[in-house]
Amino acid sequence: MDISPRYLRAAYRSGALRPSDIAAHVLSRLGDADQSGVWISKAKPENVMAAARALDARVHEIDKLPLYGLIVSVKDCIDVAGEQTSSACPEFAYVAKATSPVVADAIAAGAIYIGKTNMDQFATGLVGVRSPYGIARNPHHPDYIPGGSSSGAAVSVASGTSSFAFGTDTGGSGRVPASYCGVTGFKPAPGAFSQRGMVYACRSFDTISLYTREPGDGYDVYRALARRDPEDCFSPVDFAGWTEQMPPTRPFRIATPRPDQLRFFGNEETERLFGGGLRKLRRLDMSVASTDFSPFTSINDLMFFGPFLAERDVSVGAFLDANPDAGVRIVRDLVVGSRKFTAADAYRALYQVKQVQRSLRDFWQTHDALVVPTVGTVLTIDDVARDPLTANFNNGYYTNYANPLGLAAIAVPNAMTRAGVPYGVTFLAPAGRERLLADLACAFTGAEAQA
Repeated sequence: MDISPRYLRAAYRSGALRPSDIAAHVLSRLGDADQSGVWISKAKPENVMAAARALDARVHEIDKLPLYGLIVSVKDCIDVAGEQTSSACPEFAYVAKATSPVVADAIAAGAIYIGKTNMDQFATGLVGVRSPYGIARNPHHPDYIPGGSSSGAAVSVASGTSSFAFGTDTGGSGRVPASYCGVTGFKPAPGAFSQRGMVYACRSFDTISLYTREPGDGYDVYRALARRDPEDCFSPVDFAGWTEQMPPTRPFRIATPRPDQLRFFGNEETERLFGGGLRKLRRLDMSVASTDFSPFTSINDLMFFGPFLAERDVSVGAFLDANPDAGVRIVRDLVVGSRKFTAADAYRALYQVKQVQRSLRDFWQTHDALVVPTVGTVLTIDDVARDPLTANFNNGYYTNYANPLGLAAIAVPNAMTRAGVPYGVTFLAPAGRERLLADLACAFTGAEAQA
């Protein structure tokens, strides 16, 4: 059954369906084989149905409730009052006293909470296999990873048990699973969503992200929820939809990395598929120009090889010290290993980010957006088991720099590999161009459907 936002709103308006019909359908699906490894915890069925029936009686308010009757899942590092938050570490789990403002706003806007989704532990990973709760099954090929860290969120949308899903994104977790699962990952610029009520990975630039099937739906959910949170010290005082820029009336001007800077890690097929995506943009009469990608990638190593990793120690390091047997070993080693960095290292990293942001001012005046592969290659579970660190770092080549540089991004499907695994692209731009990115992504995926 199609439970995507636009389909459901039309069905609710016509009276063909009620929220309680959809809630009952989804509850019946949560034990299916394709839900293996997706859920860490599930809402009580009686609570789900009570919320859905209450919405049945409010159908006359659908125009006031932009997320009316939509099923939403929540990554398990985001709080829902009365529900357990584990961040995929059972020993760390606690019962949340309050709901994340972003999730609370979604429920107030008519969404129906269904459960907490699996993830790379403490949101440390881009592979989706670092969890004691199992591996969320890739809906297209079970031998392949689902991508991480928001693995369960992406699979819940791809497999039809969530209309939209909340993930998080620090170094690419709101985008990489979108590529592996064939859905849209919408990552607003940091600050558009409140950070309160979540387990931080890097609080300086974490953001809640969204998964939907279609890019237009992702943008619609974003517009319903983006706001300044006066109680969040990281919420920008000047946020008002970032004074959102309207898309240009001229053709889009898109930048892409120079061919010598593109990395596909030996996979000729994904290189060919990305080339096909660029040709698709040109068929849409968009200007696509190769540009120097090195300012962006110069930030990448700060995420897992530099002092930004120490923010994870600030978040969960004391817990790991107090619980020496807790934690997936590779996650524990990364977090604790960050203690080798000094305060001077952190300041140098901050200076570097500011310098790159300044150097890109002219770039963003010339180009409306940057398009990159979401990932360079596609990895199997066995690939990651053989070399877990390299696999993870490679998955972040096109993603790690975005949040430190304050960029918004939308990841969408592009093509399918011969193995039947989706392979996507990502469009990026500064804060305030979220509408532009959504329109660009809609045009791109629309052209794909017509090809």
